[in-house]
Amino acid sequence: MYLGTCPLGYKRENKKMVIDETTRDLVIRIFNMYLQGKSYQTIANILNLEKIPTLTNKQWKDATVSKIINNKIYVGDFEQYKNKQEKETVVYMNVVEPIISRAMYEDVQNQKEKNQRAFCRDRVYIFMQKLLCPKCGKIMQCKGSGGQKKKYMYYHCSDCKTYLREDLVEDSVMFLIMNLIEYDMTVKKYFFPVLADKKERNTAKLDKEISNLQNQKNRIKEAYLKGIVEVEDFSEDYKVIEEKLNMLEEKRIQAIDINKQSFSPQAIMADRDVEKEKLIRSNKFQDMLMAEWKSKTKEEKQEFISKFIENVVIEKDKKGYYNLVNIKFRSSYIEQISKLMNCGMFDVAIPCTKGKEEVTVPSTILMDKKDLKEYIERLNDYYEVSYYEVARLDEPKKGYQKKYFTIDETNHNGGKLFKLVELVSEDKKFPQQKPNRIVGAIRIKEREKVS
Repeated sequence: MYLGTCPLGYKRENKKMVIDETTRDLVIRIFNMYLQGKSYQTIANILNLEKIPTLTNKQWKDATVSKIINNKIYVGDFEQYKNKQEKETVVYMNVVEPIISRAMYEDVQNQKEKNQRAFCRDRVYIFMQKLLCPKCGKIMQCKGSGGQKKKYMYYHCSDCKTYLREDLVEDSVMFLIMNLIEYDMTVKKYFFPVLADKKERNTAKLDKEISNLQNQKNRIKEAYLKGIVEVEDFSEDYKVIEEKLNMLEEKRIQAIDINKQSFSPQAIMADRDVEKEKLIRSNKFQDMLMAEWKSKTKEEKQEFISKFIENVVIEKDKKGYYNLVNIKFRSSYIEQISKLMNCGMFDVAIPCTKGKEEVTVPSTILMDKKDLKEYIERLNDYYEVSYYEVARLDEPKKGYQKKYFTIDETNHNGGKLFKLVELVSEDKKFPQQKPNRIVGAIRIKEREKVS
């Protein structure tokens, strides 16, 4: 079978097409950028800006990117015209080694269909193609009014005559956006080894570049938190740093083989939790997340939402308040969560009663006794740590259920309730079907200073 000219990412050896390691990462990056909501032209502009050569050493164009996005060769299949007049094709399956998974290719095709149905390209809408009408379930169209100085952004359903203001939609899901920003930052800083599944290469140079850029980013963020500069003053520099970081982080994830790395998931999670605790105690945590969101342009906000969210339903009540009714996350995000959860590295918020107060406590639901021991040992590097049993769950769990635990604040040597842990004895599968599961509480307090 003649496969023609080798597409980007492949080279010919002994009359066969094999993966070209030097350009393989570029193909993966192009698919990832498209999944994040970037258009063909935007991707071409980025690659031209970075002076990345094409196969013909010409400028990148939207048509060039389109050919890559729509080429089935990247999942290992070869598509050939059977009848050129009627444009009929025949597909030969698994003829070469794939560069991307079939799941990613399907996600890209779904994204392409959404982009083709998009409206109002003269303005940037954060939730474009993401809002579903709360009455009929159709995708709400983007609508705007106003001039150069003041723009009014709406989403509307022409069938149901439903209108939602973009700024109020954004406000109604801001708590969710803050959680996604925290997750995104955590993945980049801590969890990349768990999510990586590519071939091992030397990442020392990448790590150094990432560290330098992260330090620059932190200095800018610190200046904002201290009130030295306004968001507008540093947004352009921040954007450039963020783009470079995203590119390097993608390369680092692609360069690590989780099976050949020596690391402790529980130590990673403890370091993450301690850093978060320090920010909470200094009252900087929410400010940091909000600064991260405000520093993004509308295009970047749109890409961020597209990266995690498949669709969302917002309903306006009789008083005009906007309420989140339903949300569907992208399958790629769900897969990441499942992977972290099975490593005992993902927390959920569990409702509890503490005295007369109802609170939510971060809780790890898939951790065994060995994991717990490693986690507490790592925490002991920073705080005095105590652990005690809160409850035993005698009934098998049927799906996710809200469960209120009563937290006793007395006779536990003081300190702050840090986390709940639901211990598993065998398989780390969610939901747990075994009875007699133990829920324990971890408390921490500052070490006493030696005089």
